[in-house]
Amino acid sequence: MSFELNPTIPRSGRISRILAGTLGQKRKNRICPAHPRLDGKRALVTGGAAGVGEFVSRGLMERGAQVTTMARGLSHGSGFLPGADTLMVDLGDPLSIVSAIDCLGETPFDLVICNAGLLPKKAEKTVMELEKTFAVNVLGHHILYRLLIERNLLTRNARIVMTTGDIYILAKACSADIPYDSANKVYARSKLGNLWQVAELKRRYPNLHPIAVHPGVVASGFIGSKTGFFAWLRSVQLISEEAGAQASLIGATQDLPPGAYWHNTMGVVALQAGDPALDSNGASCLWGQLESLAAPLLK
Repeated sequence: MSFELNPTIPRSGRISRILAGTLGQKRKNRICPAHPRLDGKRALVTGGAAGVGEFVSRGLMERGAQVTTMARGLSHGSGFLPGADTLMVDLGDPLSIVSAIDCLGETPFDLVICNAGLLPKKAEKTVMELEKTFAVNVLGHHILYRLLIERNLLTRNARIVMTTGDIYILAKACSADIPYDSANKVYARSKLGNLWQVAELKRRYPNLHPIAVHPGVVASGFIGSKTGFFAWLRSVQLISEEAGAQASLIGATQDLPPGAYWHNTMGVVALQAGDPALDSNGASCLWGQLESLAAPLLK
């Protein structure tokens, strides 16, 4: 499939939009070009040693980048990442993030890929007594990029590529004080939060280049059953982890405008009025809450 950047208007209706992005996505998934190269660039990838993140890390290294990964564990399939520096980090534990950043040295990063994500099967809380999905998917990444900003560890126009997902369309709010109700609901809220983070980063830090990406619906540990209908869905409709990495690689390398939302099958998405991702008040409120939670670590 040819690579182009013309904006696409998504389907109206929440379920029809999600289905449109899932059905036939193996055929429609956009592949990242081999160029431009990233020689001499430094990249930081959360969740970058397993799953989709492993293939993001590999793709960046193939293009010449020096990669540091932050991950809770290593891939069970492909093994270690030769040439990458790996730090063991729990994004649900702010002190773990601080300790990892203390190990990064003083050379700034050109790319930060916020890839790590959590889809819990049951209610869990972190050491901060926060719902775990929010803490990992949203707050953990906020603490990460804010510490990088405060410590001058990002180059001018550094790209921050945030993994989101079209499931966000099912949510209207994202906040630390919303309790766990179901896996899909907390995950959808966190993905809406990720889009709001990109919007606020664009507004508050014009010297940075934030991008949101939808990697596709990936046949990974997030999507479960090995038998019956869901096994069929996995084999016929869902894309591989390597294919799912293409969106982040496109966000990291291609000429996308700051604040863009890149979708693995639609390309650049032209969000329409009424879309929850365009709720500027919700985005601002979330940012304020994240800043309050992160404040003790930013001193």
